[in-house]
Amino acid sequence: MGINGHNRQHWLALFLITAATIVSITLGSNARDEAAKDDGPVLDGFIKERNYSELARQLLSAKLVPSERDYFQGILDGRTNHPEHSAAELEKILPKLKKTNAHRAAVALETLAYDYFDLGRYPDASDTLSVLLKDFAVELSSAAKQNITNDRNTFDLLRGAPPQSISGARNFKVAVQRDPINDIDVPIGVGGKTQWWIFDTGANLTTISRSSAKQLGLTLSKGHASTQSGATGNQVSLSTTVVPQLHFGSAVVHNVVSLVIDDKALDVDLGKNGHYRIQGILGYPALAALGSFTMSGNEMTVSPEAQPSTGSAKLYIEGLTPLVEATVEGKELLFQFDTGQSAAELSVKYVRAFPQQFASLKAVNAGIGGAGGVRSLTAYPLPKLILHLGTAAAIFSNVTAVSQDRGVYPQDEFFGNIGQGLLQQFRTYTIDFSRMQLALREHAQ
Repeated sequence: MGINGHNRQHWLALFLITAATIVSITLGSNARDEAAKDDGPVLDGFIKERNYSELARQLLSAKLVPSERDYFQGILDGRTNHPEHSAAELEKILPKLKKTNAHRAAVALETLAYDYFDLGRYPDASDTLSVLLKDFAVELSSAAKQNITNDRNTFDLLRGAPPQSISGARNFKVAVQRDPINDIDVPIGVGGKTQWWIFDTGANLTTISRSSAKQLGLTLSKGHASTQSGATGNQVSLSTTVVPQLHFGSAVVHNVVSLVIDDKALDVDLGKNGHYRIQGILGYPALAALGSFTMSGNEMTVSPEAQPSTGSAKLYIEGLTPLVEATVEGKELLFQFDTGQSAAELSVKYVRAFPQQFASLKAVNAGIGGAGGVRSLTAYPLPKLILHLGTAAAIFSNVTAVSQDRGVYPQDEFFGNIGQGLLQQFRTYTIDFSRMQLALREHAQ
């Protein structure tokens, strides 16, 4: 049966209404889908709390729009020592973030700046921190602004410096020794001369005393910058230099960016035993380039990466600060991982997270020493601390737990600082900056 004029008009109207309804439903469904993709604030919280393990777990199944996923993946890649991937992801979404989300833009800029540094793009690192300070300073604490300003000024001294690279045999063993302040020293060759430098994951950059730099024939920057002591908060004046070739075992690390500071800032008062003057400190960027380090007795085995270990603790990197994850009372916590630190030390963030551990303790004045002197802070003497790192457990006695903010970034953002006090509890351990893991094996007797 045919459709007459009236019915044809009615059918057409009905069709238009139905089509409009379908479009409306479709658009509404898409809008709801976009609204449902709202796990971003939860992931923001993990970044704020420095809970990078949970960030990695939740990111796998998080409901996110593509630009958000790029942002969170970029931050995570930066924290897990993949600067090339991190930079590519953050560069892609940064223009949009600057217009739509100031907080994320600030986090992205800070991460990107240190990606650039790791990649040897020192002018880009300095310029990116300048943008952060100029356009997004409101997102930063006063301590963060001070630290970022110091790094911006330091990176600016490196304009024209070539990127770091590595050559030579990458698998080798070297003898190590303990120095008077109980740090591990390793033999470093520069310009045909050998010195014993501290093996220090907690040093953001390789550091050389001014007299050692002169002895090694290094050229110093004409300008100066400052760094802030993590222990004391004191500002320490510095120059920079680039070590053309640094020999360590059979490997050669080329163009090692280094800080040069006055001898007095590296002079350690040993009391009745006199003074110990540090010649040099082999810092994180050079160590990361070398890869992994296995300590056993007085010997260190170096290789590009170690064997994977399911029982390892996770390592992360923020800025140029290595971090290690440990568990306390079922909570995953991040500590600064500093092989140049002799005793374990807890921050006020730890005190606030576990108030029951300090309820019966009395705060005392403690002298905290570092570059630039000693600072007196109120602290609790915690009788016992148990940390679980992967499948290993470490027990510390009489741990200093600082009960006030230091005003030093990023030290106040983590739960404390652990190094030799942890490592000396084990006969053998491996620090692997390629796989970002710390494997602790066989307790020392």
